[in-house]
Amino acid sequence: MIAQLPETREFMRVAAVLAARGWAEASAGNLSLRLPRENAPEAAGTEMESATDLTDLIGDRFLVTASGSRMRDLAEAPAACLCLVEVLDRRRLRLIDGAGPLTSEWPTHAGLHALFKERRSRERAVLHCHPLNLIALSHLFDSEREMNDRLFRMHHETRLFVPEMLGLIPYAVTGSGELAKASREALKKHRLALWEKHGVIAGGETLDQALDRVEMVEKAAAVYLLLKGAGLEPAGLSDEQVAATLRRVGK
Repeated sequence: MIAQLPETREFMRVAAVLAARGWAEASAGNLSLRLPRENAPEAAGTEMESATDLTDLIGDRFLVTASGSRMRDLAEAPAACLCLVEVLDRRRLRLIDGAGPLTSEWPTHAGLHALFKERRSRERAVLHCHPLNLIALSHLFDSEREMNDRLFRMHHETRLFVPEMLGLIPYAVTGSGELAKASREALKKHRLALWEKHGVIAGGETLDQALDRVEMVEKAAAVYLLLKGAGLEPAGLSDEQVAATLRRVGK
């Protein structure tokens, strides 16, 4: 069934990009997408328990990366790396098709999908990966405000594509409820957030859009670190240049 879903091709395309860029080493990185409810056929499957409260997602179906799956493998053989699941009740899911179990970061994904629904947002996709320059940046800054002031002056399109800028989440253990809660809070005002010394979590209407946002901010981080490595303290765009750019596009 997974192989026939049109959304599977998007997973394959995004996974190939993450693998090629080194943003998903070994089994790192995970993806999820909430599927449309319309015309979803009845399906049997194996029931799975969830440690995460899924009350806000009852009846929804998701494509989610399986635990331990590699992005480079997903790009070639998605059915072996994805799970098609349906939320049955507060603590149970049905594995309709795929490998299972779900990625260890499912608590964070579930929390963000619940947030998107609560806000009646069109966003249905969550992407987590390990962009090199952004991870390095998280070793330099512990202030979200200072990080954004430096980062979003490095390239003129960054503020246009990611106007809410970047959230910064203090270090928390991967797969933990603490990390899931912090990510939900961060994405109430941002479209993506940097997990300190770990990676990035991003939302979008599609996986492609979530990837676009990560790409834009990772480019700015690369420019910043390149200049720092050359012994410079990059000033970036001035306030006047940022304002002029935003006026030009009506933002």
